[in-house]
Amino acid sequence: MPVANEIHFENLNEMGDSDSDNDDDSVEISDVDISDDESSAAPSTIPSDGPDDDAGGDDDDVDISDDEEPAESAREPEGGDEYDDDDDDDVDISPEPSEAEDDDELAPLEDDMVGRDETEYDEDDDDDDDVDGGEDSALLLAKQEKFFERLNHFMDVQRKLQERMERIDSKGRMAEIEVEDHSGGIVEEDGTYKVKYQQQDAEGEPARNLGEVYEAAYQIKQALRDLLDKMVDKVKGLDYVDAKIVELKPRDRANEKAREEYLTRVPGPPESWLYDILRCSVTCKTMKQMESVAKFLGKKAHIVQVKNRFVQPAYSGYRDILYHVLLDWPYKENVGFVAEIQVHHKDVLNLEKMFGLQNHYKYFRSCFAGADRTVVETLRDLDTIQKAGKIDEALMGKILDSEDPDQLFMFARLFNLNLEDHDRALEIYSRVLVLQESSIGEIHAKTAATYQDIGLVQAKKGLFDNALRSLQKCLEIQEEVFGPYSPEVAITRSHLGHTIVLRGDDGEELMEHRGALQQYRKALVIREKCLGEDHLDVAASYQNIGESLCKLGDFQGALAAYRESLSILESLLGENHADVAAGHSLLGSVLYQQGDFQGAMEEYSIALAIREEVFGKTHATTAESHTEIGKLLAEVQDYEEAESRHRKALRIRETVVSRESPEAAESHYWIGYVLNQTGDFDGALTAHKNAYGIRLKILTKKHPDTKASLRSIRINESGQREP
Repeated sequence: MPVANEIHFENLNEMGDSDSDNDDDSVEISDVDISDDESSAAPSTIPSDGPDDDAGGDDDDVDISDDEEPAESAREPEGGDEYDDDDDDDVDISPEPSEAEDDDELAPLEDDMVGRDETEYDEDDDDDDDVDGGEDSALLLAKQEKFFERLNHFMDVQRKLQERMERIDSKGRMAEIEVEDHSGGIVEEDGTYKVKYQQQDAEGEPARNLGEVYEAAYQIKQALRDLLDKMVDKVKGLDYVDAKIVELKPRDRANEKAREEYLTRVPGPPESWLYDILRCSVTCKTMKQMESVAKFLGKKAHIVQVKNRFVQPAYSGYRDILYHVLLDWPYKENVGFVAEIQVHHKDVLNLEKMFGLQNHYKYFRSCFAGADRTVVETLRDLDTIQKAGKIDEALMGKILDSEDPDQLFMFARLFNLNLEDHDRALEIYSRVLVLQESSIGEIHAKTAATYQDIGLVQAKKGLFDNALRSLQKCLEIQEEVFGPYSPEVAITRSHLGHTIVLRGDDGEELMEHRGALQQYRKALVIREKCLGEDHLDVAASYQNIGESLCKLGDFQGALAAYRESLSILESLLGENHADVAAGHSLLGSVLYQQGDFQGAMEEYSIALAIREEVFGKTHATTAESHTEIGKLLAEVQDYEEAESRHRKALRIRETVVSRESPEAAESHYWIGYVLNQTGDFDGALTAHKNAYGIRLKILTKKHPDTKASLRSIRINESGQREP
């Protein structure tokens, strides 16, 4: 555990008591009712199919979406053959300039700050619909420009990679390297998968959870090393530096991949189909070495799957040969484990670094997710959008004319996640739903996934009643297809809970949070039953429960839930991990609300220390920690140190995020608040105007944060203290 930065606590003990005022009503985690008994459940917060009560009265036929990172989706993306991004999970997805050539660079996407101090403020706070509509259109256009800049860069890199490959391998010999599996494929004729190729535990039984997969990987690691040693002995010019075992795949990424790609694979569980937990890298210097490695593995290993990605590259453009080989356990019969061997050509590996392919992998990942479409088909669709050059009705008409629901699903996700054009995304998702119900029927996993995405997009638009109906429909289909106790159902119940929380925040009704808590408890029961108690998704459920209990004012119950989550995270990820830091931050927020400022400061400081060790001192999450600490210090009236923290957060955010970002605006806002508390109304006014200028530009006038900045401006103009 890293040592936290030294924090002074002069005023903390005087400012609050660590005991909650709600002790009599608190819920220990052991007391939380997580049974599936509906008899004592809170009244349903999910609207019936009656008239739409959503504020604004929008009449959307259907709405769909996914989270910013499709972490909890019921649709099964393409598995096994993706380009691995594990080494840079914390990398920002904004494009990075190439270090190789000037013409490979992508210009920075942020704008300069313009005329902040001359922003006009509407004293009447007049929420004119036409003005806001114009603001929304301007935001969409800005997002479109950023997307097309990114898409043009991506497609340009594809072209340049092809040109470089023609220089490296002018005769195309790498694509001609013969590779063949020994399994005959892992899919049975009925569409299920061969049990013999599931990952196994030490007893030869299919692994039941991620923990058993990792335990087996640790135990069989030497068998992979032995295979590589034999390869080095046989392949001329290959040495031990070229053939090396890399670190096991991070558990959080493994959990995410299992959930995204293998959730609907039969037989389960999805974790038992992860072939890249134990993995190695073989870098060949010549074509002859690559051919020799292929010949060696064909004779000395049992190849379960193999793909020559010089024939069809990964969607990022990267090329290699990817093997999944079955390793036999020493001294155990009929017990095996599948490991990944990634064979590179060193000149091609250098291209990956030169063009920053990892960034493209992350940004366009959702477009290529799905086993129903090939990389070539999706690249062709992106080329169509690039040639259009803009998003208009002509392009939309062309898209909606498609009769292929899988193609349309890709377009819908692109509009939702990359373009953030939720109205057009819903229009496309509606078309997907019509085609699916007419072809595969309503009771199908894909149809459920479409309803789920519709509900998530509706929630983003603030149409919470519509969103809850769509998610409820998804849940009903999933329970019929998968049964009531399945990971898919747990994911949808979590989404229901999140949406109920959003509606509760909007309406400030405690009943909404009770309804969310009910969904989170049911998800927890399912996950513990399906995944075991020591699983990252179980930790996520405890965090959700903690959030709802905190909203309900039960801080003791929230602390118990957050501590249970943190215990799981530390056991699976270790103490120095970003998710563990987030767990400490959540604990700090509850202690802060309780009035236990010293306890909160300790948790915030641990979170900061971990983030600085994992990400460095100039990272968005370290800025978040400085902001949390700054707010706490202001609460205990240590305004000088509070201002220092907020200014430090601002410097980081302006450097690594953008000068005109919601995060930078937040820092300006809190600097203004601290200056106001010290009586520096002019300084506070300047800071709040900076925050308002940014928020007005990127969040629109109606956003609560924009309104908060405007209120602070008026308070400081009148020389009053902010509450």
